[in-house]
Parts: sequence; structure tokens; C-alpha cells
Amino acid sequence: MKWGEFFVIVISMYTATMLYHFTDESFDTACETWKNEIIEHARVQPGFVRMQFLAARPRAMAIGTWEDNSHARKFMETGVFKRLMSQLEGLMVKQPEQAIWDLKYFAQK
Repeated sequence: MKWGEFFVIVISMYTATMLYHFTDESFDTACETWKNEIIEHARVQPGFVRMQFLAARPRAMAIGTWEDNSHARKFMETGVFKRLMSQLEGLMVKQPEQAIWDLKYFAQK
């Protein structure tokens, strides 16, 4: 493919990642718990753009993208992460690691 075959967007969005370290034995249960606690709740929030969950046993990374950080903050203020952490208690080998990202470039066919 050539560069000209892609639609390129240069905008600013807010993306937060959370890297989870699950026990190998609890991996499937933990991933299902994340899906049940997060996906549908996020989809209906104002400013929601996309939510992805990448898995590489026994780790997983959640990637949430929002129009801006105020929407992500309001989503977290609903208590969703606190509920998730309660559900994941005993299924992780260590606490999740959060990182914040600003989208600079995005290409999509």
C-alpha cells in the first residue's frame, strides 16, 4: 500500500491505557470481568470514542479513547474503575499501570 491510499487525520484526542498483570489461572475470568464491567458502560458515556482490550496472556492492556480528558475523568468518576478493581481482587499479580497519551496522528484505510 502507498501512503496516498490512507485517510490521515491530525487531531487531538485523549487516550488512557491500563496495563493489567493477571495470574495465568485467572486470565480468562479476569478478561471477561473487564469486558462485563467496562465496555457497555463506556459506550454510553459522553465523549466516548473507542475502547480496546488487547490480550497477551497473562497481561492485558485496555485502551480508552475520549474526545478530551474531561470525558475520561467523568467516566472514572462514575466509580467504574473502583468496581472493576473490587471484582479483580485476587486475580492480578500486581496493580495495573496507567499511562496517558495524546493522539498526534491517526491513519485508517
